[in-house]
Amino acid sequence: MKKTTRKRFLMGLGTLGTGALATWFFRKPIIRNLIFTGDFDPAKLTNAPSGSEDLCILTSGQTEGPFYYPSPERVNISEDRDGQKLTLRLQVNRHPNCTPVEGAVVEIWHCDAEGTYSGYPEEITRDEWKTFIFLLREGEDKNGVYHVDPVNETRFLRGLQRTDADGWVQFETIFPGWYVGRVPHIHAKIMVSEDEQLTTQFYFDSNLCDDIYTQKASYSKFGKSPLAIEQDVVLSGGDANGLLLNVQPNN
Repeated sequence: MKKTTRKRFLMGLGTLGTGALATWFFRKPIIRNLIFTGDFDPAKLTNAPSGSEDLCILTSGQTEGPFYYPSPERVNISEDRDGQKLTLRLQVNRHPNCTPVEGAVVEIWHCDAEGTYSGYPEEITRDEWKTFIFLLREGEDKNGVYHVDPVNETRFLRGLQRTDADGWVQFETIFPGWYVGRVPHIHAKIMVSEDEQLTTQFYFDSNLCDDIYTQKASYSKFGKSPLAIEQDVVLSGGDANGLLLNVQPNN
């Protein structure tokens, strides 16, 4: 994959369903994230436009992370995962004139309510040292991206779609949980052409996360995320324009 460009931006809208509203070591960013916390200014994390307003912004790019692999094309990506229902709508537009892009590939992936990514061991999500050892043993640098090949064939909470004539895609999923070293987030890749691609991550309001993690049974085992937005190392690595999802209850 070629170097990510930022020639496209997104409008992001989430809707909650009513049924549940050594030297080598330090060179590896994903390993480093497990040990250090960031120093991020939350004011830099700006809202993604909802699509109902006449507003266009250029979405910031972010790291792919180690747990990416190609997703199946589908709308509902939940499979057997329990959790707060979430409808995620994303719009791809052309910058700077804000015209929608039809046929762009939008791919998303995220962890389940207990912090597990499909394709990878469940036990690494809550134990920093198990995660460290797993990444150290299994991970490798691929074209500047630290990646770990999947160790099983599960595909829950992964999917891709192509944008319609108005630039929109919609996924049916669940609200992501959290795992060690990161605040709650959803990964995304947007591919218009070989030369026009964006890899990024979307985030949620901390109060909303706290409410869901303490009030919904699927998340109660681990409760609130212990990491604040200010401490997220990935966010500390650059801009965060348009990465805060506008989440609305679905009544």
